[in-house]
Amino acid sequence: MSHMANDNQLVMSHISPEVRRLIKSYAIVNGCTQAEMLERMVLEWNAQQSESERPPGDEDE
Repeated sequence: MSHMANDNQLVMSHISPEVRRLIKSYAIVNGCTQAEMLERMVLEWNAQQSESERPPGDEDE
């Protein structure tokens, strides 16, 4: 579990102050921590990435 926290710290250090402020306000609005908000955004981003890489098979046929 601490591994995930380390990952979040690592990611946070690469994020610009503007985006950090955005994450902070999103976290407040959603009633969760900044780490949780960041995790959610990363999961969302990963999902979008994998969707664009692998289009559904039935679209090819």
